Amino acid sequence: MSISGISCALGILFCLSIACLHATGFSQFTGAVQASDVSDFIKDMFRVLYVVPTLFLLVLACFGGLALTTPKLRKPVCLILAPATASCGALALMLGEWIPLVVMGVGAALFLLAALKAPST
Repeated sequence: MSISGISCALGILFCLSIACLHATGFSQFTGAVQASDVSDFIKDMFRVLYVVPTLFLLVLACFGGLALTTPKLRKPVCLILAPATASCGALALMLGEWIPLVVMGVGAALFLLAALKAPST
């Protein structure tokens, strides 16, 4: 496998790892919101709002899989995945979380490396 393929696969792995990490907190945070005194609307919407980042990271990983399996699409897809992954890290930083920032920053760098090392079509 080429350098671009390996870095793309590692970027996918980083996206999946943060998606799994985020998904594991679902029951804990949902329980805390249900026990709080926020409005019923917030209690109902929190489940949906909590799942969205996990699904977004899974979608990024799926597009990474497309780039991994189709070398002709690797360059353009990874050029899109790099800033999308970096923005996920920036959003995590806005919430005060450093580990997702580092992991998603490395994932973005890996997708960028995959795009730069991919053969031109």
